[in-house]
Amino acid sequence: MSSAIDTIERMFEYGSMTSTAAATRLDETLDESLPSSPMAIIDELQQRIRSMQATKLDSRLLPTHPALADLRGLIAALPAERQGLPIALTVGRLHRVKGMATVVEAWAADAALWQRCNLLVVGGDLHHPSADEQGQLDAIAAVMAENPYAATGLVLAGHRPNDVVARWMAVANTGLPASVAPAGVYVCGSLKEEFGLALIEALAAGLVVVGPDAGGPATYVDEGVTGFLVDTLSPAAVAIGFARALELAADPAVHGRVDAARRLVRDRYTIQAMARTLSGMYTGITAPVAG
Repeated sequence: MSSAIDTIERMFEYGSMTSTAAATRLDETLDESLPSSPMAIIDELQQRIRSMQATKLDSRLLPTHPALADLRGLIAALPAERQGLPIALTVGRLHRVKGMATVVEAWAADAALWQRCNLLVVGGDLHHPSADEQGQLDAIAAVMAENPYAATGLVLAGHRPNDVVARWMAVANTGLPASVAPAGVYVCGSLKEEFGLALIEALAAGLVVVGPDAGGPATYVDEGVTGFLVDTLSPAAVAIGFARALELAADPAVHGRVDAARRLVRDRYTIQAMARTLSGMYTGITAPVAG
């Protein structure tokens, strides 16, 4: 299995092919398993999608991995006018501390937000919810009752495996022909994140992120460059960060944002980078003491 770093070094493979060769290669790799790390999955899938776009291949030739087919189906169930919009993605347990209902409220109560993008909420058991999950679902339903027009762009996807989420993050950035426009964003409404793994994975996908100003995200989100930190106790504050993130993601004049985010993840948060850091620490601890 290729490492994430090896995959990054190979990511221009498809771009150097002719359109026919690229389509053939994409078709041949349809059933191949992608690398298991989120960053490697993101690298592979984004390069495939961009190759299709650069060579103007028929979107029907895009790899039909089940995760992509699943996402296409979710978007296809929306009204026609909602198809082809960017997506804002939020991932987490349906629990009050994760703030999923807050993200929904921030989006649904602001017409400029819900008219601009669809909101994809990933997490929870929708068929047999726990008491905590039902509480969040009830809160989301109450928000939708107050903002019925926004309901046409809300997708409750329920729980999905990590590799599916990684592919959906990639699509939120690059787009998916005929279904999702590029320049989506990632929004975390957690009251606090000690670290925020999903935020890190979203940065690896090149997404502008919105996260809590309490806890770990402040150590790696570059305010106004790779994302925005907000008071997640306030739906209004989340909405402001949300709008700024969409503006930044869509701004072609902002150069280096994606590279900066991905470089941060590659240098500090891949398995290889963390192993190197820990190896140095352990070496120092176990080194013989002079004298």
